[in-house]
Amino acid sequence: MSDSADMSEAAKRLQTALSTLEGSLSPLLAKVSRLEKTANDSQAFNEDRARLASELDMAKSQNEQFEARAAAHDSRELEFNRLAEATTQELDRVIADVQRVLDTDVGKGA
Repeated sequence: MSDSADMSEAAKRLQTALSTLEGSLSPLLAKVSRLEKTANDSQAFNEDRARLASELDMAKSQNEQFEARAAAHDSRELEFNRLAEATTQELDRVIADVQRVLDTDVGKGA
C-alpha cells in the first residue's frame, strides 16, 4: 500500500479508537457527575445537621434558663404563701386579743 493509504487507514483506526474512548468515558463522566451531586447533597445535609444541632443546643439552653426562672418563681411564691399564712395567724391573734379586751371592758362597764 501507499503512504497515503496507510495514513488514511491509520486515521480511520485513530478515529475508531477515539470514538471507542468517548463511548467509554461517557458512563464514567455520568458517574462522576452523580458522585459530585451526592457529595454536594452530603455537604448540604451536614450543614443542615450542624445548624439544627446548634438550634437544639440554643433551645436546650433557653429551656434550662426558663426552668431556673420557674424554680425561682416557685420558691418566691412559696415564701410569699408562708409569709401570708404567718401574717394571717398574727392578725387572728391580734383580733382575738382586741376582742378579749373589748369583752373585758364591756363586762366592767356593765
